[in-house]
Amino acid sequence: MSNAETDIHNRTLVALSREFHPGGIFWRQNAGRIRSDRGDWVSLGPPGIADIVGVLNGRAVFVEVKTATGKQRDVQKKFQQAVEKAGGIYIVARSPQAAIEGLKNAL
Repeated sequence: MSNAETDIHNRTLVALSREFHPGGIFWRQNAGRIRSDRGDWVSLGPPGIADIVGVLNGRAVFVEVKTATGKQRDVQKKFQQAVEKAGGIYIVARSPQAAIEGLKNAL
């Protein structure tokens, strides 16, 4: 993730936590694979999982953070389709304000 995207991500996570407390909980969801202490590969989430994951008023929430020019990868689009088909909320946010507005509109 680029520095600009990391900054948007951090500010968005704080903004969501403040705006939707106590009805929502949000956290950073790392993706990819890491090697365990025993040398085994461990997946950190399904392919395409969003940057921020949470629960808001009983609904699963996924927020993909992008810069003004950032684009979703195909695997992220497929994950979005799966989330929406299952009844979850998925938004792409380019700012903390956009994330808050997107979640309010989705509720």
